[in-house]
Amino acid sequence: MTYVSWAALYEGASDQAYFDLLIPRAMESIIALRGTRNSTISPSPAVRFQRGPAGAIAKRICSASDAFHLIFIHSDTGGRALQTEMDHRSTRYCESIHTLCDWPVVRCISISPRHETEAWVIADPGAVTAALGYRGSPESIGLPITALQAERLVDPKHALEAAVMQVRGRRRPYDAKQIFPAIAQRQSIAILRETKSFSAFETTLSAALTDLGCI
Repeated sequence: MTYVSWAALYEGASDQAYFDLLIPRAMESIIALRGTRNSTISPSPAVRFQRGPAGAIAKRICSASDAFHLIFIHSDTGGRALQTEMDHRSTRYCESIHTLCDWPVVRCISISPRHETEAWVIADPGAVTAALGYRGSPESIGLPITALQAERLVDPKHALEAAVMQVRGRRRPYDAKQIFPAIAQRQSIAILRETKSFSAFETTLSAALTDLGCI
């Protein structure tokens, strides 16, 4: 039996609310399909780190590294130029950890949804409508009907906020920290896999799980 513990560094509180649920589900999905041994995934991160200079963060991660097997680094990508910068930033974190305490680079996994986290949040429109308790079609509240359409949106956050407002009205304030977990619990990993950015994330995650001997 292998127990997999993990840590995370997110952009913000709403991202934490979403990824804290999605990350273990993604790992469990991969292991269910390709697992070579019985593995138990920690349902929540052993440690959460706050953003800062790569060197300072690397010291904190290395100091706590006995508590986890994998570290997840989240960065929204925005447009093409920003995507390149975010990729470089995530790489800097991973390289700094490796340089400081010889942490295996393969066990440092970047999470980089196209544009914003919401590109993944709305990738499975059925999960969104179910979380909102809405029985109409996703397109009737302005949501994309496929994962690829969600990933192509320049402002997926606005699309989600507008959909929530249509269902709940203006009197109930939009709170991503409440909505994101409800969606993450319902999402189909197979549908998420249709987006290029999630597929890339899953490839990197699979390499880390292979390194741990889980798959």
